Amino acid sequence: MKIKNIWRLFPLAILIGIFSYFYFKGKNNRTKFYESKINEKIIDSSDWQKKTTEYYLENGLSIDITILDNIHLKVGDSISKQAESKKYSIYRKNQFGKYEFYKNYNIND
Repeated sequence: MKIKNIWRLFPLAILIGIFSYFYFKGKNNRTKFYESKINEKIIDSSDWQKKTTEYYLENGLSIDITILDNIHLKVGDSISKQAESKKYSIYRKNQFGKYEFYKNYNIND
C-alpha cells in the first residue's frame, strides 16, 4: 500500500480514537461511582451535549443523565450512597433550607 493511500485511513483512526476515549472515560467514571462511598452535594451541571446532562459532585465524580432516564436531579441536591452499591438516595432542600429525603435510584448498566 502506498503512503498516499494510508492517509485516507487517518480520519477513521481519529474517529475510533475519539469514540474509545469517551467510552473508557465513561466506563471509568461508572466504576469509580460504584466503588465509592458518596455523601456529596451536586455543585454544577452541564448539558452541552443536549441529550445528556452531566452533574458534578464535590469529590470530582459526575453523574450522566440522558433524556431517556427518569431521574430528576438539581444543582444543590445531596447524594448519599454506600460503597459498592448500585442504590443511591437523593436529598433535596425543603422551604426551610433543611435537606429531606427525595427519592432512591439505582445505577443502570
